[in-house]
Amino acid sequence: MKKKSALKGFTLMTVGVLFSSLLAGPTASGNSVLWSESKAGLEQTAAHTGPMSSVEVEQFADDFFNRPEIKKKLVGAAFTIVADNKVLLNKGYGYSDLETKTFVDPEQTIFRMASISKVMTATAVMQLVEQGKINLDEDIEKYLGGMRITNHTGTPVTMRHLLTHTSGFDFTDYISSNNVKDEQSLEEFIEDNLPTVIRTPGESYRYDNFAFNLQGYIIQRMVGYPFEEYIQKHIFKPLDMKNSDFLMTEQVKKQLATGYGTNGQPKEQYPNDPVIMPDGGMFGTSGDIAQFMLAHLNEGSFGTSQILSKTTTEEMHRTQVQVQEQMPTMALGFEKFYRHAYHGQMVIGKGGDLPGYHSWMWLIPDHKIGGFVITNSDASQDIGEELFTAFMDHYYPQEKQKAKEWPLHSNELDQYIGTYRYLRQPYLFFDIVKQKGELSISGPNGTHTLKPVGDQLFVDEEGNQAVFKKDTDGKITYLDYIFPDSWFGKIPDLPQYSDVANDDYAEAIYRSTKLFMPQHSEKRSTHYYPDEAITRGEFASQLIQFANLRPSDKPVVFKDAEGHKYASAIQTLADLGILVGTSTEMFDPDRTISRQEAATILWRLSSSVDLPIISAEIADQPAPWAVDAVKFLVGAGIYGPDVTRNEEGIVNYRSQEPLLRKESAVIWDCFSRILTSGL
Repeated sequence: MKKKSALKGFTLMTVGVLFSSLLAGPTASGNSVLWSESKAGLEQTAAHTGPMSSVEVEQFADDFFNRPEIKKKLVGAAFTIVADNKVLLNKGYGYSDLETKTFVDPEQTIFRMASISKVMTATAVMQLVEQGKINLDEDIEKYLGGMRITNHTGTPVTMRHLLTHTSGFDFTDYISSNNVKDEQSLEEFIEDNLPTVIRTPGESYRYDNFAFNLQGYIIQRMVGYPFEEYIQKHIFKPLDMKNSDFLMTEQVKKQLATGYGTNGQPKEQYPNDPVIMPDGGMFGTSGDIAQFMLAHLNEGSFGTSQILSKTTTEEMHRTQVQVQEQMPTMALGFEKFYRHAYHGQMVIGKGGDLPGYHSWMWLIPDHKIGGFVITNSDASQDIGEELFTAFMDHYYPQEKQKAKEWPLHSNELDQYIGTYRYLRQPYLFFDIVKQKGELSISGPNGTHTLKPVGDQLFVDEEGNQAVFKKDTDGKITYLDYIFPDSWFGKIPDLPQYSDVANDDYAEAIYRSTKLFMPQHSEKRSTHYYPDEAITRGEFASQLIQFANLRPSDKPVVFKDAEGHKYASAIQTLADLGILVGTSTEMFDPDRTISRQEAATILWRLSSSVDLPIISAEIADQPAPWAVDAVKFLVGAGIYGPDVTRNEEGIVNYRSQEPLLRKESAVIWDCFSRILTSGL
């Protein structure tokens, strides 16, 4: 029976312009109860040898893509399976373009590979490691040509950290302009977006797009010519990947499948920004990916070409990051998503997501088997996980094993109690409390009971594993649960505000405090000032904290914001077109923001991304420029006790009144609930 993901269909805001960190909103996926990568685990499934013939594999693929629920959400897909140094299947399904009724050709239809690009970059890095040009465990500043990365930890960042998403950077995602007029080189991009190291490198796992762009920059510095040329010469050409490129050439555009949104409408093609994106800018076909997988499964060789040594491929495939063996996290460049479907096999993989394109590659090195699927519609972004799960259920079935007992005294559970916040985006968090001698965890997937099954290892009633990590002092600091692309960091206990009454605003105030409070302990105010109005500058600052956007280093365009404490936040949103001034050169950062102004900022944000723009009737009369924005917030349900209703029950948003601090808390609480809805 298929093991369903715990948060099926979970989709965060897709952000071509604003939340680049969520281009592929994290999909929560469960982790099966008992399995490991040990030989004991492999022996349990030795009888299952995987796909053996092209005919049988094609029948499996056809059966999957003919499922009604798959056909309903599919526009087009390419699917390939390799085994024992040959391609068993490379087949297209559906359309690369609906308007022209062009079918997917697995050898000629090009897709945006998105983060599949990262394993190309990682492979190139390991080639330079073999050549002695890069040391995996040396400070990367050695390779940056004088660039300095601010580091608050005293522990240097190494290439191994970059390859495993454990750099400790404060901002691991970035804003793409998606404006061809703003093209920037890889070097310019790195210089403009250098992060700061705020967590000890190697300590925690957080998906890191910037780290892979930094690897690409280091590659071109070490070889003395552009990254994309190196990849062509040393990976694409030796592997005969004739339709792959990191440049969006005219030929790529000609063969590129049209991407479609969740509404079935085609998306306009967008440029890569930076022009060369080692983290996600590759274009290619499923046929090309098949050849890349064959090389990795055949000790680095393909035909007469040898791109890596046997020792290097084994090191790339070896688990590098894990809290416990039962829950591996990262190899070098390869990730460990969808662990619920591994069924005792040692699996490495890589997913890729950009607006309109979604993919998943998996390798089972011990059996020399690999699979890859890619689609061209946001409506089909779950197909990768669903197909992989079906594949593993079919070829490597495993009976569910009963979790062993691991009794804990009630007082031993106290160390786990608290709030754990998602390292990648602050508006996702889990609360853990003790109830009747058990741990209860509440978050985006509802409320569940965690049962101990090992040392710091728990399982909920749906079979999803949760593992906790301690720091060097023995204190619980991180949680790995449900989400595959980042751990959750334990935050300090919430302050108890002396001026917050137990009223209708209290819950929103404390929930929003979880979003904005620092990760580490520091002196915090015992006052919230809930009835104080907030300023335009402060609201801008709250928004970039909410979205976890890197503050801009550019000079602020508004004269009255120069030198202001919120200048960088204001400029960040101005760069995105989310903020406009009161005139061409003024912003009034210290003026109280009205509710309709705040609504307009959020409406502009939502209009620039894939959030549905819902409208509703309202009872009050905002300024003409704010009508659509206020109707959107009301239609989306971004309000609470801060509104009134007329006799007909229609909402009066109080549009022209000042936005109070407690009302701002309601906005962020409602917005976070919307972004984590549909679970």
